[in-house]
Amino acid sequence: MTSGEPSADHRMQQRPRLLRALRMRCPLCGQKPITSGYGELVETCPGCGYDFDQGEEGYYVGALIMNTVAVLLTFVAGFGIGLAVTWPDVPWTALTWILIVAVAVVAIWFYPRSKTLWIWMDLKIHPYSTGERPGR
Repeated sequence: MTSGEPSADHRMQQRPRLLRALRMRCPLCGQKPITSGYGELVETCPGCGYDFDQGEEGYYVGALIMNTVAVLLTFVAGFGIGLAVTWPDVPWTALTWILIVAVAVVAIWFYPRSKTLWIWMDLKIHPYSTGERPGR
């Protein structure tokens, strides 16, 4: 193993953090709830005290980009599957309405999860150790 390669223990620790983020729990400790409303995160985790408000203007722009990508992938996949299944007599009106509903559902469902996933990604880039002050 090279010095830059993550250890197997480190990779195993990251998996639960990702699952916690997808379930809208604190990626560090698993505490729930960390939201105060739809898509609104509390300032600090009630379990471990991690500061979700990083004090940076535009910190959650990455979460917005992730949500946009999820919606675009839903549209492209749905359009491709719809064409493949119904070709050559594609029901364009039905396909359009199905895709509108699908992307709306994905956008609404994924938005709050995109914020917790963004925090998880930030923690992968800037690891938090227990000796540090929660937040930055």
